[in-house]
Amino acid sequence: MATRVYPPPSEELGRYASELLAGLLVRFPLKRSPVLEWAPYRVTAGMAIYDPPGIRLSRLVLDDLQKVHDTLVHEFAHLLALERAGRAGRGHGPAWKLAMSDLGAEAKVHHDFGVRRNTSRSEVRYTCDKCGTHLRRKRRLPRNRKYLHVGCGGVVRFAGRYSANDAEGDA
Repeated sequence: MATRVYPPPSEELGRYASELLAGLLVRFPLKRSPVLEWAPYRVTAGMAIYDPPGIRLSRLVLDDLQKVHDTLVHEFAHLLALERAGRAGRGHGPAWKLAMSDLGAEAKVHHDFGVRRNTSRSEVRYTCDKCGTHLRRKRRLPRNRKYLHVGCGGVVRFAGRYSANDAEGDA
């Protein structure tokens, strides 16, 4: 199945990322050159793809040269660590930390770029049969089980979904 191709957020950032990757490959050649792609990730800044080798950068999160640089170096370090250490090079372990050091970058696992987090699509409501308290949850409880309200001991039953316009729940 073919992956959808997304354009970079700007020509400047796309050109910068391509040139940076080419420079990294000159300094640290890999057996198989990675493909650079842009993806509509809303929270993830980038992702290293091991087979076939590739680097995906977020066209939504990466909006300046420094963010593109930091993320591309981070993802390239994953591919470099994998090439040097095999399967032991996956993740953010010692091989990746060494690759980050060799690339002259701080071995930072998570980005701190300002992003809009995903919001819950809906919440569910449960009602206590005994006291009538409404309970709000992010997910439905598993079915075919009996749940008791901690406050009064009554049986708690699914009462429906909240819509985005509903007021806050009681508990």
